[in-house]
Amino acid sequence: MSTWHAGLWGLLGSGLMEAWDLYAAIHAARGFPWKRRGRLALAPYLVAVAIRLGVGGGLAAAYAAGGQIAGAIGAVTVGIAAPKILEQLARRTTVDEPQAVAVPRARPGAPSGRAVGVEAVREEGAVDVR
Repeated sequence: MSTWHAGLWGLLGSGLMEAWDLYAAIHAARGFPWKRRGRLALAPYLVAVAIRLGVGGGLAAAYAAGGQIAGAIGAVTVGIAAPKILEQLARRTTVDEPQAVAVPRARPGAPSGRAVGVEAVREEGAVDVR
């Protein structure tokens, strides 16, 4: 799938999500929400929708360019989930450090093989244990 096709499918996915959200807002406000006092006006609402549509299409295109999307359903799904994907990516502030893994020592009389303990792994520098 080309990057452009994935972007368009992602745009469709984010558009479907926006339509669902608009339906819920109209139902909750019993009319268009921007016509109610104390609600977001139409112009800022349209800007927010345009931004979310762009994010959905752009993120689907980026995933396709990285070889992470194989078909239309994947691109639509990324478009639908784009706000949550960005939210989760923004929450990742640090990379978890790898944990040391204890390698069991060979028992006496066990089949031959190199007996490697945690100390040997530390000495070889394979695992950074702090």
